[in-house]
Amino acid sequence: MPVEHTTNRVLAALAHVDRRHWPSHLERVELRQGQTLLAPNAAIEFMYFPVDALVGLLHAVGPGGLEAPVALVGNDGLVGVAPFLGAPAERLRAEVLHPGCAWRLPAAALNSGPQPDESQMRVVLCYLQDLNAQMSQAALCRLQHSLYQRLSRWLQDAFDRVPGAVLHIEAATLGTWLGTEPGALARATSQLAAEGVVMLRNGRITLLDRAQLAQRSCGCLQQVKQQTDPLFSHTA
Repeated sequence: MPVEHTTNRVLAALAHVDRRHWPSHLERVELRQGQTLLAPNAAIEFMYFPVDALVGLLHAVGPGGLEAPVALVGNDGLVGVAPFLGAPAERLRAEVLHPGCAWRLPAAALNSGPQPDESQMRVVLCYLQDLNAQMSQAALCRLQHSLYQRLSRWLQDAFDRVPGAVLHIEAATLGTWLGTEPGALARATSQLAAEGVVMLRNGRITLLDRAQLAQRSCGCLQQVKQQTDPLFSHTA
């Protein structure tokens, strides 16, 4: 599959401005559910541009390994942005939530040819701005909206980042991302299923009605979309 046909919008935007020295370094890889792509403060060996996988970014918030989920990355983004900024590591952990494929680029490839120019850096910085908007709005969402609304928003957010209508994710993982206990999550997901919005089966959520899911969401996702940069509009 030629790199030019990728469906990752950050990689496509980078290709649009000039990525001539990268194609020989890019590799298409399969990402497994639960796989850790980045570890906090560890040297970044590879950067990942998901195609049909969904990756969660988590931030350490205290001793004992406690982490707070902060953002989702799918075919809209990049996992491991630090090398573009000249930094060797990040304070985040990146875990694969939904399995799929991605383009993988060795961090060392940034040193094997011309350094990222102004156009490439604008792509990266605009993506970071979008990521920051997602993080900020998610924090407000947790404070202001019901679990049912937050679940709908989270699923809408996830399905916007993966092609198709099936999301493989365990209930325990989803509970972690929504900050709720199993019983409350089961009631909220069962309500969505009873209303014909999704179908639940064996760690798999199938989207049946995207419009209805958007109606049940709290509206936070629309706020984020209004803040995103038009730079990527040609790759949507």
